[in-house]
Amino acid sequence: MKHTAQRTLFSSLLGLAIAFGIFAFAAPRAEAQVLVYRMEFKKSGHGVNFDFFDRGYFVVDGLGGIGTFILTYREDGRDFYLESADGGELFFAVRPGIEKAVIRAKSAADSSTAESYYLMAGDLSSSITVNLRGQKVTLAVAPFLRGNALASDSETDVEFLSSESSIGFAGFATIKAYLDRTRTRAANKGTQSVSDAVTDLKADLERSGISDGSDTGVDPEVDPEVDPEVDPEA
Repeated sequence: MKHTAQRTLFSSLLGLAIAFGIFAFAAPRAEAQVLVYRMEFKKSGHGVNFDFFDRGYFVVDGLGGIGTFILTYREDGRDFYLESADGGELFFAVRPGIEKAVIRAKSAADSSTAESYYLMAGDLSSSITVNLRGQKVTLAVAPFLRGNALASDSETDVEFLSSESSIGFAGFATIKAYLDRTRTRAANKGTQSVSDAVTDLKADLERSGISDGSDTGVDPEVDPEVDPEVDPEA
């Protein structure tokens, strides 16, 4: 068995109903107020059997609420992306003199023993202009957030050990998220919804040679092109 933490974790992310309970921001939604954050991950040195995403994006409504992750990883010399629709939340934590944007996500599904947590925070120290019901409105935004990801899987449901006799994984990663002003500006200029912006982003990734990891068509553990004993028509 090959340890691919990315796929295992996303199997739980894709099945989420956002276990921590997301409530939509109460303010009226704008015609176009999408934020696109570019994310970078760096693994710490304290993990075991741990592979992780290298970068990604988080696309969300500018007023907060649920958003979509698109995360990329490299496997067998190829680059892939995976989408987690409604996989995370943007909200705002404030008190006099302090205003923070927070992005969080938690994944744990009945079909998997894997769990992962994402938490980032950053100051609302910048702004963008968007269209709100035909009027230009300035929104406070966090240009940069930083935080951590934790992931683990006991793999107690695994029936056979890998050839390296390894099982389970655990690890940590730091996350840096930057407001992608170019993509954010384009999304709002085109009055795109979060879904529209995600569709365009995936198309850009595919044009750059990054494939959809949920649609590879074969089990990467047993690829007919690699293993001549497997009949692809079986």
